[in-house]
Amino acid sequence: MRGAFPPCFHVTDADALPSIARHGLLSAEALCTLFDMADAGTLLSRNRDRYVPLTHPVHGTAALRRQKLHDRALGPHLADGVTAEAWRRFINAHVFFWVSAGMAETLRRAEPGRRQVVLALRSAALLGSGLPLLAAPVNGGAVPRAAPRDGRLRGLGLYRLVHALPACATVKEVAVPARIPPEVLHTARHG
Repeated sequence: MRGAFPPCFHVTDADALPSIARHGLLSAEALCTLFDMADAGTLLSRNRDRYVPLTHPVHGTAALRRQKLHDRALGPHLADGVTAEAWRRFINAHVFFWVSAGMAETLRRAEPGRRQVVLALRSAALLGSGLPLLAAPVNGGAVPRAAPRDGRLRGLGLYRLVHALPACATVKEVAVPARIPPEVLHTARHG
């Protein structure tokens, strides 16, 4: 990831593209703030079994993606001292990218009833923006069926700054805290 600057891929609802063009890519937490969500605390700390549509007279439309982070399934995959609620809040405070077009396309197709698009963005644009770019060896927003393995427990140590990773590090997911401004997205393609 560090040397070649491959593209990163983000899956979003097509209806959210006008809002993304105005505000950038926002974490679930930042979306709740922008859209003045009264129930933001619940939406960010509890598992969402369904998509939550967001509408605002000025900011347009967006949606909070459903999650598969139920307490019982997530519990064995959490690092010591991390609660399911704290992990969901961490996840909801970041914008996520896949490092593979195939992984992004799989996520897009997993919701056949939704009109979703995949945004492709050069990681060099993210790195050049000065935003902290974090990487993880797994999808931190999902719970694997297999037993947890060392180094893959969900906790703050799962994500590391990209520039601090060894060249041979496995990266499955990239995250940026809070927001990616629209000016960083000007080179993004979607399809």
